[in-house]
Amino acid sequence: MAIQIISLVIVGFITIYFLRKEKEKNDIYFGKQRKYNKKELAILNHYKSIYKPIPIDNRFPNIKRDGFELEDVALTATEIVYDAPIPTNEQIGGINIGDWVKLLFTDNDGCVERMWVEVLERNDTIFKGLLRNDAIEHEELNEGKTIYFHSNNIYDIDGGL
Repeated sequence: MAIQIISLVIVGFITIYFLRKEKEKNDIYFGKQRKYNKKELAILNHYKSIYKPIPIDNRFPNIKRDGFELEDVALTATEIVYDAPIPTNEQIGGINIGDWVKLLFTDNDGCVERMWVEVLERNDTIFKGLLRNDAIEHEELNEGKTIYFHSNNIYDIDGGL
């Protein structure tokens, strides 16, 4: 009898734990404000301390002209904690011509697509690249399209595929 009660208590704790984790995931997905732990707050504060805004440049895509824009991943990292760390300034500094980077493309409905871009040119924090896959939602984004972007837009880096 005692073993059954202990087993039920353990199962109850496990169930509560997973229900709380699922609620956290749902809150994040639906954009509800959540409390961050000390480690997450340290991450947010770190990104806030190093953030530098993207300069105005007409080569960068914008919603009105192009129907999409690129997510300022560095700015977003000051507001939310990503599942994986975004590239550091050192990693971005090591990007070479021919490397592939992942950018987040957003339309006016808020739909976000992650796509790979091959780096063609680089001038400090400004890059020119070639889209390397087709978008699912954005008809105007097809493989081979030239994209100008800023280092703040880089979500992930791959040394070439």
